[in-house]
Parts: sequence; C-alpha cells; structure tokens
Amino acid sequence: MYAYFKGKITSILPNAVVIEVNGIGYQVIMANPYRFSSRLGQEATIWLYQSVSQDSIRLYGFSDEAERDLFLHLISVSGIGPRSALSILSLGDHQGLVRAIDQADSQFLTKFPGVGKKTAQQIILDLQGKLTGASQGQDQPDQAATSQANPIAQELEEALDSLGYAKRDIQRVVKQMDFDQVATTSEAIRQALRLITAR
Repeated sequence: MYAYFKGKITSILPNAVVIEVNGIGYQVIMANPYRFSSRLGQEATIWLYQSVSQDSIRLYGFSDEAERDLFLHLISVSGIGPRSALSILSLGDHQGLVRAIDQADSQFLTKFPGVGKKTAQQIILDLQGKLTGASQGQDQPDQAATSQANPIAQELEEALDSLGYAKRDIQRVVKQMDFDQVATTSEAIRQALRLITAR
C-alpha cells in the first residue's frame, strides 16, 4: 500500500490532481485539489489512502499526514465511506471538526456536507477522545495568507488565477460571494464563473 507520492503536479481537476511519479501519471482524488494550483508543474508530496473494491482501485490524496489520519478516523465510523469523509474534509475546518467531536457538539457537525443528526451522533460516539493531535498541521497550507482566510475563498482565488482570470475580476467576485452559503470549492467555482460571465 502506498504511503505518499512525491512527484510533479501535472494537472488539476475539479475533484482530483494528477501527479507524475517516475514517468507515470496517477490521478488522486482530493477534497480540495485547487490548493495545489500554485504547485502546478512543480514537485509536491501527496499523502495517500488506497481504496480497493471488486471493480476499482482508487487513490485518495491529502496535503499532509495529519489530514490523512483524520480521514482514516472518519472512515472508521459506521456509515461514512471515503467519499463522505472527503466531503467533510472539503470545508477545511479540521480543528473545528476535532473540537466539535471532543465537545460532543452534534449541531456543529451537521454543517458538514452529508452529515445529519444521526451521523453526527455516530461520529461523536466512535471518535470522541481519539483525535488528540489529529488536526495539527492543518493551518499551514502552501501560502501563508491562507491561514487567515476562508480556505474555500483562498482555493477559489487560486483556481480562478490558474484559469487565467484577471486579479481585479477575481477580487471583485470573491467580495460578492457569501462563503457561509458555499459548502465546497467546486460549488464556489461554479458560482464565481456565473458571476464573471454575468458581468
């Protein structure tokens, strides 16, 4: 089983990145692939989880070992699979997630995509007290300013920049967005593109 890949980021997709290792391109599913926009064409390290089923083999990627460990804890919960765990991680609020679990704050947990009351209670039951240190390292993304910004907003800016939009248009759109109403980076990008084309 793979622990991590270290190679060149060759492509960024809505839900994955392609990383080239020793001449082979691997498509790795990620919660927020646009966080690697600034590393396109450069070397990066992606931590991995390999999922093997009867009809497919999938690679799930993470920016560091701590994020992968949090993912592994989530998929150990009854009713949460890899896709659901990635959706939860897509908000980027890993410290808030860990804190809510430790404090048994089921209402906070229901803000994450796909988490209803029953699932929130199951997460608390299975993981409370088991996540000490699990969120460490999550507030240190590639760009220093990200730690002070909404993670989805930061990834949206990077995605629009990689698509060639002017900085003034990016800044204008970001100011218009209500990120409290946006669950994922992909959703933010769709809304932003509508705002740009409607100008």
